[in-house]
Amino acid sequence: MANLYYRERLIIAYASFYQSTKQWSAGAEISWKRDGRRHSHTISGLVDRFKTAEEAEKFAIQLATAWIDANP
Repeated sequence: MANLYYRERLIIAYASFYQSTKQWSAGAEISWKRDGRRHSHTISGLVDRFKTAEEAEKFAIQLATAWIDANP
């Protein structure tokens, strides 16, 4: 699991292992506060698969930062 702050938002990127294919999938949770309220966005259900957890997490972070850039 990888955590980082980007543009005042917390990204929690994670990788899930698929035993049947021996591959990893990626996902991320983005959370932030605005006007005293907590907000979140989930990135999941991706079809991309990776050989390592690190590759999956890097991909999730790329998607999360792109989502933040598109949704300021």
